[in-house]
Amino acid sequence: MTSKKKNTKKNGKFQLEDLLATDSENLLAEILQLGVQQLMELERDQHIGAAPYERSDQRRTSRNGYKPRQLYTRVGTLHLRVPQTRDGAFYPSILERYQRSEKALVAALAEAYVQGVSTRKMAKVTERLLGKEFSASTISRFSEQLDTELEAWRSRPLPQDYPYVKIDARYERCRRDGIIVDMAVLVAIGVAESGHRHVLAVETGWGESEAVWSRFIKGLKERGLSGVQLFVSDNHPGIKAALRDHYSGIPWQRCQYHFLGNATERVPKKQEEQIQEALQRVWRKENSYRQAKARLGELIEELEGPLPDVADWLSEEAPQTLTVFRVAPETHRRRLRTTNAVERLHQELKRRSKPVRIFPNPDSCLRLFGAMLKEQHEDWITGRRYLKMNQLEEFKKKQKSSSEDPPKKIHQPAMAE
Repeated sequence: MTSKKKNTKKNGKFQLEDLLATDSENLLAEILQLGVQQLMELERDQHIGAAPYERSDQRRTSRNGYKPRQLYTRVGTLHLRVPQTRDGAFYPSILERYQRSEKALVAALAEAYVQGVSTRKMAKVTERLLGKEFSASTISRFSEQLDTELEAWRSRPLPQDYPYVKIDARYERCRRDGIIVDMAVLVAIGVAESGHRHVLAVETGWGESEAVWSRFIKGLKERGLSGVQLFVSDNHPGIKAALRDHYSGIPWQRCQYHFLGNATERVPKKQEEQIQEALQRVWRKENSYRQAKARLGELIEELEGPLPDVADWLSEEAPQTLTVFRVAPETHRRRLRTTNAVERLHQELKRRSKPVRIFPNPDSCLRLFGAMLKEQHEDWITGRRYLKMNQLEEFKKKQKSSSEDPPKKIHQPAMAE
């Protein structure tokens, strides 16, 4: 039995030597094919628990021939013989990894497809990439398969609680009835009970009207979004109205980054830096709610003489930026006070959509961004925790027992028109 095993190894070595001795036009593909085949054989041996013709107490099953499989790679087409086992439980891990790569390929083909790349050009791209020409019908089929996968992901239930949810939108150019118009891409991300970030939803709409945002927020609620203790967004009236309709009574935090931009637009240029520094002092994460509110009051008093209009505006609008001090621990505030996490996603979406320039239809836009955000979602839920959620529970207990600043239910303080 030992000699057989050695002969198997020698056969692989002899095959490689024979390949190197030939003048093959596709030598690299043939070498890769040999290597992949040998890896699959060795992995089947491990699964069975015995080498060919070996008697072993560790044997779990037996060999059951091969199944042909073509693998398209950058160096050409590999003609493989996939090893089988009697128990039907074996499948080579190298091909499992390739199946995941196939999904990436589908996304790449779909991206090229939505860019309006012609069939002729697409054939050249795929032939160079994979050593195989794909027809327009094949690309269309890949897109349909991807749409099915992405629709299932976008409409999935949301059974667990998400204490923190951020919402934002960006715009893409898209054709509609032969006219190029701006189309909104709406995105929601949440921090789950585990402390990991999740991409909760991505949809498209013609603008950011109250109806568009209401449909988006209603969709989250119908899929089971619950346990929310804080929503974060910019000051868009459509978002505020939708949250008021579907999640009335849930605290809302106005993005401090966007508010800072609004504030600097209202003061003379020479005082922009002064107002920025003053607001940053108000928003220091180590402040308690009372401290932040007191510092805001001091700032408003300072501005009542030289800039009364700004003082009035701050008095009305700035309290909307302090909600995070009441509902989140100090360690969470820096990551919750703005929508920057969504903005960073938007930057990546913009980078990928830039070559497209104009999407032929909303479906093509949703396909590309859905594929990207699903990938980001999978990276997030398998990566490091974004926040330590036990700190939120400790903060709530401390608030409940504290007589200094007893908690109150915040009924959308920032939603008032």
